[in-house]
Amino acid sequence: MSIFSFLFGGCSKQSETPINMSDKELLVKGWSDAELRQILGDFQRLGGNRLSSNFSTEIQSDNGAVLKVTFPADIPSMDFCFLVNYVQYPKGFDLNSRPILVAGRATISSDFLPSDQSLIGKKILIYVPSNDKRYDEVFAQAEGKSFEFPFTMTGFKQAQESRLPIGVSDLK
Repeated sequence: MSIFSFLFGGCSKQSETPINMSDKELLVKGWSDAELRQILGDFQRLGGNRLSSNFSTEIQSDNGAVLKVTFPADIPSMDFCFLVNYVQYPKGFDLNSRPILVAGRATISSDFLPSDQSLIGKKILIYVPSNDKRYDEVFAQAEGKSFEFPFTMTGFKQAQESRLPIGVSDLK
């Protein structure tokens, strides 16, 4: 069983407080528009009833290399973290033929970092860590602090190092 199946299998919709409508955005480099649309569709199908019935995405390309995904009806924070990881490691795609960079940006609400409420209202950058060997986690940076979210846990915890992949902070 994949970690994605474990996370989404049998889960019901969460009643999470949305951050700000349309605040979250996913920045992607390495996938084509068509590939990204397929990956997002797969994520939605795998999410089943966990995602709201009005879940939707919009994809924009401003410079041809970086695709920006927004969520008109928002996406729960946990699912947003899962999506960052899934776009980095989608099922059925060749992951070795090119570099892929994925980052999520959002404004922090209490459901993102419940252990550090002082960061509510600040921006967070979510990404798959460099030299990732687990394939079931994301890391984040906010206000100079680094966090990790192994999907076997229920949220973020402080990380010893950022493990920020080269180029992720440059995604615009």
